[in-house]
Amino acid sequence: MDGRQFKLKSWCLFGGLVLSAVGCHNKDTYPQNMLPQGGLSTAPSTGGGMFGAKTKATAPMAGSPMESVVSTPRKKGPLLPDTEVAMAETHLQIALNDPPPPNKDEMLDMARARYQRALKQNPKHKDALLGVARMYAKLGDKVHAAEAYDRYLKIYPKDAEVLHELAMKRAQWKDWAGAIAMCDAALKVDPENRTYCKTLGFCQARIGKWDDAYATLAKIMPPAAARHNLAGILDHLGQAEASKQQLQLALQADPGYAPSKEFLTELNEGNAVEQAGYVAQPK
Repeated sequence: MDGRQFKLKSWCLFGGLVLSAVGCHNKDTYPQNMLPQGGLSTAPSTGGGMFGAKTKATAPMAGSPMESVVSTPRKKGPLLPDTEVAMAETHLQIALNDPPPPNKDEMLDMARARYQRALKQNPKHKDALLGVARMYAKLGDKVHAAEAYDRYLKIYPKDAEVLHELAMKRAQWKDWAGAIAMCDAALKVDPENRTYCKTLGFCQARIGKWDDAYATLAKIMPPAAARHNLAGILDHLGQAEASKQQLQLALQADPGYAPSKEFLTELNEGNAVEQAGYVAQPK
């Protein structure tokens, strides 16, 4: 924008929503005791009795139910799907550290294997299905990420949050048509969601559907604000004159709308500086 310092408070560029990293659903903490715990402890007691007298632990009576509990070893078997997913996310977090660890590829393989083991036990496990999709998305593998998201949504087609999450991802991948389709699907589930509506309006604007974008944004904000945001997107795309037109329409809708007044002044001043700085080259 020709070196002009743009005032962030004057408009809300929805591209910031789309281009920001997703992971709001990622877990930041994991269970401390992820592995199955052992049975009852049979260590001798060293504490005092009722009146401070020390007592010794006694072995369970023969034939009593306690004897079978204490003497039966813990059964071996696969970890629970939730545990596999938690450990997979830990491996993934370590692998994506900055700087990456020397064994990054090994950690990624371990994460993928744990997700697969969880899905082998429960093919419809939500966190495992999403974990795979988000892992590939973080690695920049668009093809496998899209396939994994589609696999999840075939099982859970009414999950509006994940539909919007995929819309954001497709927008990051510059797949605007795909992003619009996901926003439409999310809004069918949750028609009054303002965030989904904003994302849809931004994506419509990015492919030049300005009338559709305005109609979408005008559902959740005053007309002047909707025009103002379209002006911001146009300016971001380097279309200064079209941006000015939207600002003028915003001021027609609300002559006292201060953000558009300030923004239009900035654009006009920037154009004046360009013209003043032009020096014709001698022939």
